[in-house]
Amino acid sequence: MNRKQARAMKHGKAKGPNLNDPRQAQEMLENLPIATLVAGINNSLAILQKRGIPISDWDQKKRELYRLKVFGGKVYFLAAKLDRSEH
Repeated sequence: MNRKQARAMKHGKAKGPNLNDPRQAQEMLENLPIATLVAGINNSLAILQKRGIPISDWDQKKRELYRLKVFGGKVYFLAAKLDRSEH
């Protein structure tokens, strides 16, 4: 947050971050709760899946990232082992 934003916030005239400014957008993302970040990643995964773009496990190419989940404050990934053989 720059000085202008800090002054505006102090005087009750605060605007949200300027998301066109990469630094401010990054700062906003860094302050989001983990569950919100995970939801954003899951939205991006859904868009990629709709476009037919798989995200494969680096070591096990047949495993595809499906979703991220938050359990007890920890983030886990769910992956499916796919049969990509052509019939």
